[in-house]
Amino acid sequence: MSDWQSVIREEWRKRAKADAKAGESRNTFFPLIAQSFDDNEIVAVVDTLLTGQLTMAKKVKEFEAQFAKRLNVPYAVMVNSGSSANLLAFAAAANPARKNHLKKGDQVLIPAVCWSTSVWPIIQMGLEPVFVDVDPETLNVNIEDLQKKITPKTKGVMAVHILGNAAPMKEFFDICQKNNLIVIEDTCESLGSRANEKYLGTIGNFGTFSFYYSHHITTGEGGMVTCQTQEDCDLLKCLRAHG
Repeated sequence: MSDWQSVIREEWRKRAKADAKAGESRNTFFPLIAQSFDDNEIVAVVDTLLTGQLTMAKKVKEFEAQFAKRLNVPYAVMVNSGSSANLLAFAAAANPARKNHLKKGDQVLIPAVCWSTSVWPIIQMGLEPVFVDVDPETLNVNIEDLQKKITPKTKGVMAVHILGNAAPMKEFFDICQKNNLIVIEDTCESLGSRANEKYLGTIGNFGTFSFYYSHHITTGEGGMVTCQTQEDCDLLKCLRAHG
């Protein structure tokens, strides 16, 4: 261990000890936040800063590769947030360079229980969101209502996997395949959950993930888009870099 690492670790431990003592004095049994990193992460961040390259460096590429391997999906593209992941996925799905792409005015089905950044990318791409009822036990999309909401204008669907739960995915994807729908899975709350032996976020055309501070794993900020084809991966990287 080098001298600079020792200094940083010692300073971190000193401050963490002081924070813990302050927490005890407040007698907070159920704090709203808890520390999710330690001196190892602090040293890693400083080490990255010392390389002089702050974006799209070696660590990002390693993370993308390991993430894709862990979830058993062909491609993973990192972005700055889960919200950006949703926007980037729809930007790729609606890009004219894509062989089968969403067009302005197309309808996209989305569960009524979702997040604002699940809905707004649909609108930002000139598409029309159509809300679908959810199952009150899982808070995920209701399959019967999904089927009812499909019209000739329906070209896509946004699955929002709430709190680690999922809709009945076999029935869900049977409907999507039958109607040739482009599927984007918002998996920001369900990293690691599986359905039919596949990880959520790896079953549709695109999957999105968030690494915000309060999620399953965190990069402080950050997100990921997964996809199935080289065509989509190239589009995602092109749009990520150049908009």
